[in-house]
Amino acid sequence: MSWKSLYEAFTHQACSRPDATALLLTSSDSTERNCSWRSLATVVDSTVSRLQRQFAGGKIYPRCLGHASNNSDVDIVISLASMALGTTEAPLDQRLGAAEIARRWNRIGGHWIDKAAKQQINSELATASSLLPSATPELTTGIKTGNPTEQQASLILWTSGTTRRPEGVRLSQHSLLANAAAKLKAVPQNQTDIRLTVLPLSHAYARTCDFGTWLLSGCTLALSLGYRNMIERLPHLRPDLINTVPSMSYRMLEEQPNGLENLRLLGCGGAPLRTNAFSEWSQRGVTVIQGYGLTETGPVICSATPDDATPGLVGTPVDGWETRIENGQLFVRGPHTMLGYLDHQEETQKRITKNGWLATGDAVQQDATTNQLRVLGRIDDVIVLESGVKIFPSVIELEVERIDGVAHALLHRRGSVQLWLDLDEGANLESVQPAILKTLECQLVPMNCTIHCFEPRLSYTARELTDKGTIRRGQVIQQRFTNHAGS
Repeated sequence: MSWKSLYEAFTHQACSRPDATALLLTSSDSTERNCSWRSLATVVDSTVSRLQRQFAGGKIYPRCLGHASNNSDVDIVISLASMALGTTEAPLDQRLGAAEIARRWNRIGGHWIDKAAKQQINSELATASSLLPSATPELTTGIKTGNPTEQQASLILWTSGTTRRPEGVRLSQHSLLANAAAKLKAVPQNQTDIRLTVLPLSHAYARTCDFGTWLLSGCTLALSLGYRNMIERLPHLRPDLINTVPSMSYRMLEEQPNGLENLRLLGCGGAPLRTNAFSEWSQRGVTVIQGYGLTETGPVICSATPDDATPGLVGTPVDGWETRIENGQLFVRGPHTMLGYLDHQEETQKRITKNGWLATGDAVQQDATTNQLRVLGRIDDVIVLESGVKIFPSVIELEVERIDGVAHALLHRRGSVQLWLDLDEGANLESVQPAILKTLECQLVPMNCTIHCFEPRLSYTARELTDKGTIRRGQVIQQRFTNHAGS
């Protein structure tokens, strides 16, 4: 069945399967509470009605609904209510801190949903989920008050700022639906599945691959944020599906937490997963699904499937994309593409051609055997040696980061080629240097490459690392290399 929006998919679930479990809510005593599609729809209706009363009697709606997102069950209600109203949702990651949230919200503007409003929604969720089906109010989800066009932004998400300053990305309801449907086709899930979200819903990966596919498939969703919160919920949930990032998957393999016995599919994005980790998950009966994309593309461009998952490769383009490779760089065109950057038309025009081709900025290769893509790194980061040989730093950095004791690596050219290391606690340069030199030799890095350590270590608070745990290359280069910092 096809829908015109993710909201229509939601109303379908609520009307056709009202008593099936939509959400597994958490409570203060860490017990799990079932929230049916009917109960969730009741709270969404109530939230929509309350917002309508605030907005000039339902006649004038604000440009955006903003809120500080922390992957609470309330975030789900706000997202669905925003879709129902036809407004633009602007979830801002709560971990950004008050100052950065205020800075971004000042650029957007609209109606801010504060803590008190969120507490009221949370109370309504608790009440609705405790009612028997016969006591649940009649649904009114069919009365959509908003009908966004294909050119109207339904959601504003921010890029991670790995290589440049973070940008607000405007995504339409059409693109969000198309991307979620394409991802679900590549990686099917069942209504009986339990999907655990551990990545922020204020970012594109979880928003499409968790939230979007949940609405389309009708499976059961549970929310957490970060590793510790995930560990707390795992034994109670025993999820079938989890999307994560490499650093978290490595920790799961090392610590072997309880509650993973039903895990069937582990989505992994943001950076390539090490081959040995891929194999370890496979030995446990878990298929690792690697993919590739950008916030600007909704985000999924490529995805492996359960039948062709291969270490080091990110799958083939999902439905809807046209692709071409020019001078090693991947260009894409399709219905998933963003409307543009927030208040930055000039940058949008630099990124998207008049005939719709978006420059990803990433260098890729197509595997001759499988036709899947291998991501080599950012085009801007390529180091061209005097011999004409091109070095892709991200490929080498990944190999270096496989060495015990190395948390992060950054290969950079400052006159000469330099390798900068962010070492684990307790590790030192002398202990890792022999393995690093061997790796650099195998990767054809010039022997005059010098090795340095970041001191102090890279940090999240200095915005040198993304939420995915990867290096913000542009930020690090600007902050650390303006003046010599390290050893």
